[in-house]
Amino acid sequence: MKAGLLRATLTLLTGSVLAHALPLLLGPLLTRLYTPQDFGQFALLWAVATNLAVVGCARYEFALPLEKSPGRASVLMALCAHLLLAMTTTSVAIAAVLVLWQGTPVAWLLPLAVLAGGATQWLTLWTTRSQRFGLLSMA
Repeated sequence: MKAGLLRATLTLLTGSVLAHALPLLLGPLLTRLYTPQDFGQFALLWAVATNLAVVGCARYEFALPLEKSPGRASVLMALCAHLLLAMTTTSVAIAAVLVLWQGTPVAWLLPLAVLAGGATQWLTLWTTRSQRFGLLSMA
């Protein structure tokens, strides 16, 4: 049991370190390709998207690893899917406001970013429930 936990921890740690190193390595290239205004628009879009994605499933995804019954876990999965789709639909209206008010043309990507961020959290916890840590590390 202890060796399995250590192996799972090291697997996740390795994947996390590599995932955090990639933006650091790409930073100099990205600063040559994009202007400060582009980074500002990206920062605004990212801030709104991450805040919406965090509440995308109304935090029900955190109950997935705790649920012992497969039937109840599948009901939680369906609930998370419905809530995330509702939040994604809401983000379309928020994107329209950002385009009109802020003049941010990339704001139309907001629903996609909310859907991707919320689904990542939701499916990460589903994968944690099934203890597929190697898959999480690769992702």
